[in-house]
Amino acid sequence: MVTRGSSLSGMSDSTDRRTGNVPAKGRSLPALSLSRGIALILTILAVVFILQNRDSISVDLFWVSVRSPLWFILIVLFAVGWLAGVLTARGRSKRKAAQTV
Repeated sequence: MVTRGSSLSGMSDSTDRRTGNVPAKGRSLPALSLSRGIALILTILAVVFILQNRDSISVDLFWVSVRSPLWFILIVLFAVGWLAGVLTARGRSKRKAAQTV
């Protein structure tokens, strides 16, 4: 006989089927994993960084002059450096694959 709060498998209705864990009473948020915790901390740091670097600066490169917030210029430079690293690694891996054939 199946009673209220139980099922045929022996688990209560509130039991997580994947892990078999019963959630804590009154707790609606899932446990914070390490990767999500790090992502949350990095997001908070990024927001603080943007809020502290809202001053506009002027960047001159050859004949072009750009006036923009400091945080935006730093993010663009980070993206350019990341792209250069990806392209360099891609070329290196292609050469390594050609040498092994």
